[in-house]
Amino acid sequence: MTAFFVDPVGVAAQSVAEATGTATTAGVISGSAPAMTAVVPMGMEEVSALLMGSIQAHNAQFLAETGVSIADRGMFAGNVGVSGVTYTATEAFNQASLLL
Repeated sequence: MTAFFVDPVGVAAQSVAEATGTATTAGVISGSAPAMTAVVPMGMEEVSALLMGSIQAHNAQFLAETGVSIADRGMFAGNVGVSGVTYTATEAFNQASLLL
């Protein structure tokens, strides 16, 4: 049987790093969203209007997919934190069982 040791401080630091990255990405995206959605057509003809619509659709899809990615990363940060607590509790129970 292989021994498996987890450093709870390292796991907690990873959880904080992921949460910080989530918050940073969310801040950048929410700050740039108004500029990405306010597309001005280059001209008055139908080609410019179609190009503007395509750019707006692309930007909307990008913002939606990035929002999902931010949520996923936030959930990952939470899961890493829960894993650290679980490993710490398991190790405490293991140490207690060795004393019996």
